Amino acid sequence: MVPAKHPRQPSPTRLALYNAVPSVLWSALSLGPLSVFCYQHLPRPWLYGLLALSLLAYAVPKAWFSWWQLSRAPAAYRRLGVPLVNRLAQHGSVVNGLLRRRYPGYRRVSTGQSAAAVRAGSYHMERFHVAAGVFFLLVSVYAAVQGYGGWAAGLTLLNVSYNLYPIWLQQYLRLRLELGRREFRP
Repeated sequence: MVPAKHPRQPSPTRLALYNAVPSVLWSALSLGPLSVFCYQHLPRPWLYGLLALSLLAYAVPKAWFSWWQLSRAPAAYRRLGVPLVNRLAQHGSVVNGLLRRRYPGYRRVSTGQSAAAVRAGSYHMERFHVAAGVFFLLVSVYAAVQGYGGWAAGLTLLNVSYNLYPIWLQQYLRLRLELGRREFRP
């Protein structure tokens, strides 16, 4: 009897489960305190207004994303520790390493089509974190104005870790894809 072989690629369900762990973890660590502050200190009209303002980030055209790109060189991102964030994020090196233990042939980017999908997904993720970052910023400013200095500082730190670094991560990943495409051009 021939032993059953693992497929070369994990199923979409397995990929989703593996990648959900860091996503849920980071979201709980950041959105938990934000939710507590909003519930305890932010009047509902303010909550809805600030949320509506932050959702306007979804209307920003993709062409504008280059305006706030940190750098065109990977070194700037490396100096800020963005590759460490990549290790601990969904589709990051920890998750990919766990997947490769069971599926040694697994590569998230293996074709031009998969690279295009990763690139498109990075814009979606960056847009989400821009909108969330605007909301965190507005709530932090509200907290500071209302005299909740500790909350303002804490929410600002959470904003940097939950939104600013992931924005830089998406820029870094697109930059790596672009540099890789140039290096492997015939």
